[in-house]
Amino acid sequence: MTNMSFWKITSDNKPEQVSTTKLKNEQILEKHLEDWIENSTDILGEPLLIIGRQIIIPEVKERLDLLALDPSGNAVIIELKRGRMSAPVDMQSLRYASYISKWEFSDFEHHAKSYLGESDEEFNFNEKFETFCTNSGIEEIPDINTNQRMIIVGSEVKDKLGSVALWLYERNIDIKIIEIDSYKEGDQLLIQPRIIIPHTVNRFSEVGKATKNNTTKPWKTGGKTWHLEKRMNSRIKQIYLQLDDLIRDNFEVDAPDFSNKLFITYQIHGMNWFSLYSGSKYLALKIRIKPNSMKKVDIAKQLEIEVFDTDDTLSEKLNLPSSVNIRSLNSQSDRIILRLKDDFKVSNPQFLDFLKETLKNMVKSK
Repeated sequence: MTNMSFWKITSDNKPEQVSTTKLKNEQILEKHLEDWIENSTDILGEPLLIIGRQIIIPEVKERLDLLALDPSGNAVIIELKRGRMSAPVDMQSLRYASYISKWEFSDFEHHAKSYLGESDEEFNFNEKFETFCTNSGIEEIPDINTNQRMIIVGSEVKDKLGSVALWLYERNIDIKIIEIDSYKEGDQLLIQPRIIIPHTVNRFSEVGKATKNNTTKPWKTGGKTWHLEKRMNSRIKQIYLQLDDLIRDNFEVDAPDFSNKLFITYQIHGMNWFSLYSGSKYLALKIRIKPNSMKKVDIAKQLEIEVFDTDDTLSEKLNLPSSVNIRSLNSQSDRIILRLKDDFKVSNPQFLDFLKETLKNMVKSK
């Protein structure tokens, strides 16, 4: 990649090149990089909720720079290097990702409370994460730590690190490498983060090119395997397979669409019936119905499940057994959200009756 110079336009309308510098020459430490990212994760090109800094992994006595969650609930390990990023950084990040993969919800809550809550006994991690997701445009609050990601930030990528990182990325290991270019204008330090891996797609690269499968998005090329093997645990997978059998045996449905990263979509006679959120710990049926045609308390009683409210905290929602809610979308439709957990009995005859009722009241759209 050819680096372009950084220029400023002077008062007499002339371009003037800004001097390049190196972070180490400006006495910039990794601590300063941490400060910058804490103040604005947009430096990394995405919204992140930082929940820990200089976290010590007691069992191995190692310390990771920053730990965050993204809007999809993935744990994000952020490693910072002031100077050139060399090969050991990748193995360090992989080790950290392997450690964090074993964490439970309570582990994240503990570190978030320590980092974000300070001495405030009223601090609520559930609400903090839920608000973060909502502000990021996520409607369905995801499970935490279903996957782990790595972001490595530094001044210059060595060939060995770049080769390993690219190899990992091409095999669907979520790793991002960011180089920071630095400039000096008087006493003012300027930085320009550049994402090196994954490669930025040139906007002209697809012009005139035949369509190809996107191998970096496995749900596009092997959606059913993605949802059943990567998204669902073994028990939830069994519930889904029972649900799919029930639907195919009793309704003239089209083949399910597995091409979305988070949802499986079912249509009937070419019309959308419902989408199914595929989580590791629950499934969520989302069905658009005519306004006020069904009531959540009646559904809960019919299926012998609980009612959940949008005002419940994330912890309360996660700890509920199978549950239902109905939201008003607009004047033309409501939406049922039915969460199926491992306690749900698909074979319950009342469940088939419920599905028939939703079909009768569904809002027909393609």
